[in-house]
Amino acid sequence: MFKVDVINKQLIELKLTSFSELGLRERFDIQEWIEKSPTILGEELLVIGKEVILPSGKRLDLLCVDKAATLVIVELKRDDSGSSVEWQAIKYASYCSSFLPEEIFKQFATYLDKTEADASKGIEEFIDGDIESLNSRQRIILASREFNSEVISAILWLREFGIDIQCTRLAPYVDADGGLFIKPETIIPLPEAKDYIERKEIKQRKVTSAPGEWTGYWFVNVGEGPHRTWEDNLKFGFIGAGQGKRYSSALHRLSTGDKIYAYMKGLGYVGFGEVTSPAVMIRDFIAPDSNAPLLDAGLKAARPGENSDDEELSEWIVGVKWIKTLPKTQAKTFAGVFANQNVVCKLRHEQTLKFVQQAFGK
Repeated sequence: MFKVDVINKQLIELKLTSFSELGLRERFDIQEWIEKSPTILGEELLVIGKEVILPSGKRLDLLCVDKAATLVIVELKRDDSGSSVEWQAIKYASYCSSFLPEEIFKQFATYLDKTEADASKGIEEFIDGDIESLNSRQRIILASREFNSEVISAILWLREFGIDIQCTRLAPYVDADGGLFIKPETIIPLPEAKDYIERKEIKQRKVTSAPGEWTGYWFVNVGEGPHRTWEDNLKFGFIGAGQGKRYSSALHRLSTGDKIYAYMKGLGYVGFGEVTSPAVMIRDFIAPDSNAPLLDAGLKAARPGENSDDEELSEWIVGVKWIKTLPKTQAKTFAGVFANQNVVCKLRHEQTLKFVQQAFGK
């Protein structure tokens, strides 16, 4: 690598060195640089954790989210990757693959030293896709000055089977004055071939993973508690969520005419309906049959009106015309049924869609 002396029209060769020669450390130097400027890895990343301690006691260097809401495990080595860094990173990715959205928000909140609501908002504002796709996939980025040939061979083989692993070389150079320069270079996948590889993978996913396309129907959690009951949902034609904007804001994704399948956590699917009115605060929702405010209609829930004057905490209500419903004791489910922790998300699971359409109609 050369430094350009524009005035004297000269190229000044920079000396390739090593981090160890410079007395720089993996954890206290390289990791800090990448944490503050993750774009050195070739893309925009949101760092949500550093030195994340796993149940095994091992520490994951950096945990990130990319623009596609994929969880990214970043494993750093100083001057040489060693012969098993890919296996170490795979173990970390395997563990992180089970993280639920609320666990990710909690992790990010701890990293930020802020509330989980702030963490959730930060991730939602960063990603380009739907929040329900958070951690639906995982990626690995390995960064080191050099990579062992065995590691390169293993990574190329793993990529053939759909494991998304990237190798980025971080080469340190110094000039005559001791100035340090870092040259980042992604060597797997090669930038020149990245577009081809991604298009090929997308084509393959369309052939083998067509069930992942959105069906046009929505999945909705209808949990029960002191603020809401399924019995009230059925009697007065609505679904609700609240006691925090993180929950109620999801209802704003639903529009009049949308078709929803209602799911009760731990039990199964209990209803199918069509949205008749967009989300409003519970104090403003009028029960369809009685033409009275819902809070005056005789709800069974213990405290439906709690925080009803607080836009952030209030229950929010979406009107629903129920087409077919079941009592929760007769909820429909099967092994492998789609379920999600989010209040509202797109139903993309083809097997589940066929199941609920047979049970409730479409």
